[in-house]
Amino acid sequence: MKHSSKSRLLLITIILLSWLKTPAQDITFSGAIVIDKTEVMSYTITYQLSKNNELTGYSTGDLNGKEETKSLITGKYDPKRNTLTFEEKKILNSKAKTPVEEFCLMKVQGKIDNKGGKTVFTGNFNAFSLSNEVICASGTLILLSEKDINELSAKTAKVIKKLPQPEKPVPGTEADTASWSRKIISLESGETAELELKSNYLILELVDDRFQDGDKISVLKNGVRVINNLEITNKVQTFKYEIATEERETTFSFIAAEEGSIALTTFKAVIINGRENNLIKASLNKGESVKVILKRK
Repeated sequence: MKHSSKSRLLLITIILLSWLKTPAQDITFSGAIVIDKTEVMSYTITYQLSKNNELTGYSTGDLNGKEETKSLITGKYDPKRNTLTFEEKKILNSKAKTPVEEFCLMKVQGKIDNKGGKTVFTGNFNAFSLSNEVICASGTLILLSEKDINELSAKTAKVIKKLPQPEKPVPGTEADTASWSRKIISLESGETAELELKSNYLILELVDDRFQDGDKISVLKNGVRVINNLEITNKVQTFKYEIATEERETTFSFIAAEEGSIALTTFKAVIINGRENNLIKASLNKGESVKVILKRK
């Protein structure tokens, strides 16, 4: 019995020693920050926790974008309250041409929760700059755990694979788009854009080129629902509409039906109208909408 107890004690000691020697694992959350309720940018944090739940790591803003910036972060995790606080201490590297002293560094406070079976970090941030001439904005952020991001990406890939492939144009019939005019219109909730109706046929293309996180929109044409709870993906989805010659005005309403895992329903709607290509951009809360009115001259 004594020999058996000593053996068990030795085994436990070995396990504890091996655990203590195991290097801390990286914890990663990815998602987006919303600056002043208007600008959305991708944002990722990767960190390690010490025995005292102090964190050190780095953040990455605008990942793979033209302004990609990596910053050193330090902070604290409270396991009892599931709160996480951290701040960006300095810029490690950046693709942006902004002088280092003019960067805005964030101070973040938030909480880790389980929402819909996913581990989600939501928080608020204030920012400051080393330069007194720079005024930094505040905002919010929402991030998903790396595991949930990977599962979401895999699910999305399956959805895209099942979507019908776009028809290939017959050789020699491709449209000459070089002379087409193009407008980019950003709309906020409740706003309306007016365009000239130049054709009896309209093509509507919908896409989410930021985060494919389950955003859904509905579209009304002259008050009639023509698209219901459509999930917006990174793959362009195309719809065609015939406009009667006597129809002098056509209104499209775009409604945020569901927010995905990341706050705000973001989408781009391209309206191809004769030889005019109009890009409508919007970031909406659930239930909010924007309108586009096309009128004949």
